Amino acid sequence: MKIAFFIPNMRIGGTEIVLKSIINAMIDRYPQYNIDLILAREEGAILRDIDNRISIINLDCKHVKYCLYNLVKYFRKEEPDCFISSLDYSNITASLAHQLSRSSSQLILWEHSITSVHSETTISKYRILRYFLIRYFYNRADHIISVSRGVAEDLTDFFHINKKKLRVIYNPVDQNKIIQLSNREIIKPPLDIYKEKYIISVGRLVQAKNYTLLIQAFNILSKHSLIKLVVIGTGPENNRIQQQIRRLQLDERIILTGNMDNPFPLIKNASVVVLSSKWEGFGLVLLEALVLQKQIVSTDCPSGPREILDHGKYGLLVPVNNPEKLAEGISRIIKGKVKFDEELLLQRAKYFNIEKSFNQFMEVIN
Repeated sequence: MKIAFFIPNMRIGGTEIVLKSIINAMIDRYPQYNIDLILAREEGAILRDIDNRISIINLDCKHVKYCLYNLVKYFRKEEPDCFISSLDYSNITASLAHQLSRSSSQLILWEHSITSVHSETTISKYRILRYFLIRYFYNRADHIISVSRGVAEDLTDFFHINKKKLRVIYNPVDQNKIIQLSNREIIKPPLDIYKEKYIISVGRLVQAKNYTLLIQAFNILSKHSLIKLVVIGTGPENNRIQQQIRRLQLDERIILTGNMDNPFPLIKNASVVVLSSKWEGFGLVLLEALVLQKQIVSTDCPSGPREILDHGKYGLLVPVNNPEKLAEGISRIIKGKVKFDEELLLQRAKYFNIEKSFNQFMEVIN
């Protein structure tokens, strides 16, 4: 069987990490498969973790929309049995290429975000145009995988996607790998992780992650606590975040590390893991935090956190865009007023194992 996966690049992000886990598991279990990883541009730290039995095809395009011609050529020449695309703007391009090439390949679209919101910046600012593009090109796929129930509901509610085509498959984590990486020594840690108390947030510095809210909440918290904040990630909001930190005179209290190949030692030693997002497709960092048995505070944003934390059984959920409530939630955990059982946190993480997600994934393909 020949299977192709299409994604813009392999920079550090939840979508890319999950894709790596699935395709590496696939080539391990089915070494006879011919697997292609098609990239708009061959770049990203996660590339080094891709199994060398997987063929990487670099379309060398500045933007996914410029990949259309090469994708049509790929469909016609390679004739894959199954073609799987990730992320909304890639999905539309892949579906169009599939149509233009008159391919008989099984087409699977893998949606990782709240499409109604995410597509405003990735597809079009015009709602009616987004509606017709997504409704048409998604509905012509054989299957659509959504990473949470909330993502699936968003597709049906806003774009009238055929429910029969949808399948919810939660993102998995490699628990043993995370625990192993968390025990490694950091050569140049941004602070003394064994002596200083800090809270941590991990994710790309983009509007969806709402770091403005987190810094506002931390500013409230800093008036009554000496705890520090560590933020791991890079992105287009970096300058704006730095300006906010300077304006609030929190330069000595907030540490921006940039991207880290291995953030898990810092997560492991943090007092609290915080997610402040406006929206998420899933929220992989929450799952990674559960593996490391960490106390969690998350905004109750659409759509992953409530599903991962089971309506607040495994972490605090606070309202979106409310710095006072976010600060209060963090404070309650720091002061020990709320503490979630660490063994139960680990048990919850085991629910999202790679075997379950992989088997569900293969059921869709087959």
